[in-house]
Amino acid sequence: MAVDEPAVSMPAGRIDARGGVAWKVRTGAKPASARPKAEPRPPKWEASAAKATYGRAARKPGGAEVKSMTEKRLQNFKAKQAETLHAMRSRADKGAWDKLHNAHFDWWAFPIDDGSKPDFNISSEADVDVLRNDAEWLEGYHEALSLACHAWGWDLAAQRRIDPLSKGMGWTDWDVRLAKMCRSVYLFEEVELLASLQKFAREVQAKEKEGKSFFYGMICLDELLYFELPRRPGATGASCPEGAQPEAVSDRGASDPDLRDGAVGP
Repeated sequence: MAVDEPAVSMPAGRIDARGGVAWKVRTGAKPASARPKAEPRPPKWEASAAKATYGRAARKPGGAEVKSMTEKRLQNFKAKQAETLHAMRSRADKGAWDKLHNAHFDWWAFPIDDGSKPDFNISSEADVDVLRNDAEWLEGYHEALSLACHAWGWDLAAQRRIDPLSKGMGWTDWDVRLAKMCRSVYLFEEVELLASLQKFAREVQAKEKEGKSFFYGMICLDELLYFELPRRPGATGASCPEGAQPEAVSDRGASDPDLRDGAVGP
C-alpha cells in the first residue's frame, strides 16, 4: 500500500505571525513504522557519543567548544535565566499564555549539550553538577520548565492536562522545544520531570499529532520518548516509562521557536 509522502508544514497557529503564508515541502521521510526505534543519544562528552549524530550540529559548523563552567559563565546563565523568568511571569500574570512561547530562551532556560550557542551548552558532568548545586539556578530552571508546560496546558508537577484550559493555552507545534526540554532534564537527571514531560509528549502524539512523530525539518526527534534515567553509575532515580512506538510521520512543528526573527537556533 502506498504511503503519502510527509511534508514540512507551518504550524497553523503561527501563520499570521509569519505573514499569512502557509507552505509545505516534501521530505521523503519514511513512516515511523518503517524506521527502527529511535535511539537516545548519550551526552556528547561521552566516548560512546563519538559516532552519534547531534541534530543540526552534524549539518553545519558550530562555535568554539566551551569546556568548563566558569564563574563568569554561571553568572551569565543566571542573568539570562532571570531575564527570561521575568518575561514568563509577566505573561503568566496577564494570562497571555499564547505569547509565552514566542520568545527565544531555550539555550539558557533548558541547557543541552549540542546547542548553537556554545556559551550555554553543557559539556561535561562537572557542568551539570555546578548548575545543579546552585540552588538559585535550579529553582529558576524548575520554574521555567513549569511555566513553559503550563502554557501548553500541562501541569508538570501533577503530570496531567490542565482542565479547563485558560485562554491562549495549548500545544503550539514546537516539537523541537519539547525535545530540548526532554533532553535537558535527561542530562540533569531529573527523573520525575522527565517522566512528566514524556507523558505529555505521548499524549500530544496521540491527540494533537494523531499518532505522528516529532520532527524538526527532516530530523526525527523521537528520541525524546525513549530517554531513561539513571543515565550514569551511582546516580539515583528510576527508569522512566517506556514510550510507545509511533505509527506515522509528520513534519508539523518543524519550525524552531529559537530560529524566528533572525535568531540562531540551538
